Amino acid sequence: MTLGLGQALAVAARGIGGLDAVVAHAGTTHAGTPHWLLGAVAILGIVAGIGGFRALRDGARSDRFGAGLLSAGAVLVIAGTIGLVEIQIAPQATPDWTEWFPVVNAVSAIVVALGSLVVVRWKWPERPRYVGLGLLLATWIAYPTLLPQEGLTNPLGYLLAAAVPLAVVYVFYRDAGAAFPGVLTARVPALTAVVTFALFGVFYLFSAGTLSMNPDLTADIAGQGFVTPYQVASPLVYWPALEFYFPAIPLSGYVSLGSLLLVAILGGLVASNAALAARQLTTGGTIDSPRAIVGTVTTAGATACGCCAPAVYGAAGAVFGAAATPVYWAFMDPSSPVGGLFFAASVLILTGSAIRASHDPACAIPRESESTGAAEQAA
Repeated sequence: MTLGLGQALAVAARGIGGLDAVVAHAGTTHAGTPHWLLGAVAILGIVAGIGGFRALRDGARSDRFGAGLLSAGAVLVIAGTIGLVEIQIAPQATPDWTEWFPVVNAVSAIVVALGSLVVVRWKWPERPRYVGLGLLLATWIAYPTLLPQEGLTNPLGYLLAAAVPLAVVYVFYRDAGAAFPGVLTARVPALTAVVTFALFGVFYLFSAGTLSMNPDLTADIAGQGFVTPYQVASPLVYWPALEFYFPAIPLSGYVSLGSLLLVAILGGLVASNAALAARQLTTGGTIDSPRAIVGTVTTAGATACGCCAPAVYGAAGAVFGAAATPVYWAFMDPSSPVGGLFFAASVLILTGSAIRASHDPACAIPRESESTGAAEQAA
């Protein structure tokens, strides 16, 4: 006995033929909380985050104050966004213009592939590995459109899902420089990376709809918890998953190997950028132009739009109501090119940002401890 949550969320992520689009939660409040209040919490978090960043940059107050304000802002943004995700309203009729999604998807993949060739040839002709990463991401975008039955059971989907993170790791290995591994050995950057990864994981799992604290219940299963094996069609292919419901919390959803893969890719890139930004802050680097921070903030929006589409539609629905229906189909329809495009953009922007930031002199790890130890031995 299940909630049927896995079926709905699987369609939202990458689609299963023959099923309707994800059934979102109806209503205008979440646990008695109005939509506008949840939106205000998210906006307050953004303001607090900006204030914390400015405090760290200007050094007007202690670093602890700036870090605390920045952390509080992140928590408020995540809490407000999760609340908005939980109160979506799903339209019933599918508009005619969604029939063009497969064509737009294929064209978008071609543009990404050709764009990778042109840009790399123009700026980095000595780094063909960038073309390889771009072609893999273009294939990711086109995959569900070009293969029969969206390629949900094709072995090529599993190979592609493994090839993208391997390509990102290879690019990091070749181009991030010797400073990047050393950054992760410093206490503050390492702690920043861990906290950032954890926060991103929570944000992603709720905003992508894989977890919910406002489950759709029926009279037959109310109060009955369960954990059951399942299959989820995201990303690209079917992945083994566990669907669950814990009424005492309440918490429902699923965890699949595919969702963990996406969290590892995007969360790892976001955490890497955050660690590099923390290194710049703690060493007094060129914080007026923090490359890692700019990349992380820029891509956070892209990731929320594409990979965490329910968050975008939840916010739009809270503000505009039924007028946000086009946003629902643009972001939630399985054949829409938006998800694949923003995933590709997120990977490219975050990877490029981390590589550039890793070469900042501020990210070089000083060997003060070794020098101090040698001086003490000589004395």
